Amino acid sequence: MHALLLAIAIASAAPTATIEPGAHLVFQGNFVAEKGSAAETEKKFTLSLLVADVRPTGAGVYWALEEEGRGGWSWIHRFGHYQTGRPDHEGQPTLLYERAEGTSEIQLISPLFFRDSPLANGTQWKEGRFDHEVTGTGKLGDATAWKVDVSNAYGLKRSMLIDQSNPLVLSLKENVFIGQGEKHELRYELASAMQFDATQAAAGVAAFDGLIALRNRLGIVPGTRDTKWNGDRLAILREQLPSVVARISDGPLTSIASDAERDAKDQKNRAGAVELMRGKLVGNAVPRPELHQLNGKAFDWSQTEGKVTVLHFWEYRDTPLEEPYGQIAYLDFLFRNRPSEDVLVLGVCVNQRLQDPETRLKSILSAKKLVAFMNLSYPILADHAEGVRQFGDPRVTGAKLPLFVVVGKDGKVVHYHVGTYEVNRDRGLEELDAIVKKAAGSPE
Repeated sequence: MHALLLAIAIASAAPTATIEPGAHLVFQGNFVAEKGSAAETEKKFTLSLLVADVRPTGAGVYWALEEEGRGGWSWIHRFGHYQTGRPDHEGQPTLLYERAEGTSEIQLISPLFFRDSPLANGTQWKEGRFDHEVTGTGKLGDATAWKVDVSNAYGLKRSMLIDQSNPLVLSLKENVFIGQGEKHELRYELASAMQFDATQAAAGVAAFDGLIALRNRLGIVPGTRDTKWNGDRLAILREQLPSVVARISDGPLTSIASDAERDAKDQKNRAGAVELMRGKLVGNAVPRPELHQLNGKAFDWSQTEGKVTVLHFWEYRDTPLEEPYGQIAYLDFLFRNRPSEDVLVLGVCVNQRLQDPETRLKSILSAKKLVAFMNLSYPILADHAEGVRQFGDPRVTGAKLPLFVVVGKDGKVVHYHVGTYEVNRDRGLEELDAIVKKAAGSPE
């Protein structure tokens, strides 16, 4: 199986294009921290490749990814297409690895290996800042392979076994440093290989192309962590997903198709639940739960009377510093450009650490660090007692913060929005600004 004896033809010893279009390759791998237990730090994954076209210098490859442990991509980011040999690795798969300190994207080097001249013991070459050297031979199953070490100025980066008969990395071990220099190890190994016939290969390509076209129509850029489902996207998803899924009968996309159908259903239910919350709040007097300033003093709600008030419920922490933290800069811009006697913006720090007196101080210090780092001018409050629930906490539906609530001068809620806004580079949060202007009675 490792020697591709299932169906892929084996040719001469030189790594010429003996892998043919329609080759289906499955790799099993893991990513684990050097320190700590594997049970706590390990991510396992399966990478499936479908070779679409082969040239003497490279190949076009479709891929699908399954992840287990330490978070992972939404289904919409677990497939794609790339051309081998691109120095920027555009389109190649990445792992999403979650830690308490933040989330990292781990690049997976393509297992297809093309080189102009054949490898031999002692061969050396340089690619960018990496030095490559063939240091001997090895075996994986029945396959004889070249051992290739890749180093940079800091030492050994990765070791590979490259099939002597095919342009294929049979196994890889790589040192990866993330966060504050924490060392991790990435491994993968060829688990199975088979050759699709022309009909099977065409069906596989059509299935991938259908999913990629759907993602393009949704306006989602691969690898951007964009999983925001607004009304327009949900309408496209509900309309077009059934025909896309109908093309997927078996193979690596079946679990992605199942996840897509489940997500579409969940998003529909979630949208309905959020709409119900919105209906209960908008037009009614704003709740006034107990909130505190970061200095510990209780917040006086009378400060909001006679003003348009924008409440922004979010985690407000400096680490991990992840999106949509960038939107608070636009929210601050909105605040700075509105007369203070007319508009008040209040950030409300919402996270579980505030509920526990033993972790509350750390949470407040984290919020203060974020305020300093972002140079925020609007006040930040702390929600010690889950006051956000009085506003309709979107997290109970499975949605995520932030939550924006706009209150009119009469103290009644005029706007309820879950998630982020589209950002206009010149005018910032244009949609929110228009709502605030209208509520404040400002001229357009």
